[in-house]
Amino acid sequence: MTRTPTIGLDDRVAVVGIGSALRGDDAVGLRLLDHLDSRRGHSGDDRLLLVEGGVAPENHTSVIRRFAPDWIVLVDAVDFGGDPGSGKWVDPDDLGGESFSSHKSTPAMLRTFLARETGAEVALFGIQPATIDHARALSDAVEHRLDELAEELAEILSIDGPSTGGNSRTT
Repeated sequence: MTRTPTIGLDDRVAVVGIGSALRGDDAVGLRLLDHLDSRRGHSGDDRLLLVEGGVAPENHTSVIRRFAPDWIVLVDAVDFGGDPGSGKWVDPDDLGGESFSSHKSTPAMLRTFLARETGAEVALFGIQPATIDHARALSDAVEHRLDELAEELAEILSIDGPSTGGNSRTT
């Protein structure tokens, strides 16, 4: 079982939402970025970067590298056999060699690549999808858990307060 990452209050963190907005619950990583963005306050905090990685998060490596994070937290739909909408920290090596959604590279390959390119620790927060079939919206099961999942991530990332603008975010 993978442990929850221990992210320090001074650590710089890049959160990378992964997924396709056109494949149902595969979009959960992107939607959780929106929830995290609305939770953090405008305090001049430059320790957090939110990156919409889409289906090719490796294409955003230069932005992440320039940010110089201590941690990279990948957020994506992961079929770990849980209840739809449940979230947990996952070791990408436990997912095998096949990609679990619409992405080209496997989570283990992405973790290795990002760690090598940035020198950062890389963690994967997976959300159990109900479906990743072509659809325009999240399933009800996943949609209903977004606030709870965002709260769990915000606690680990030390994000508090409602947003008032001026946040670091890239697409």
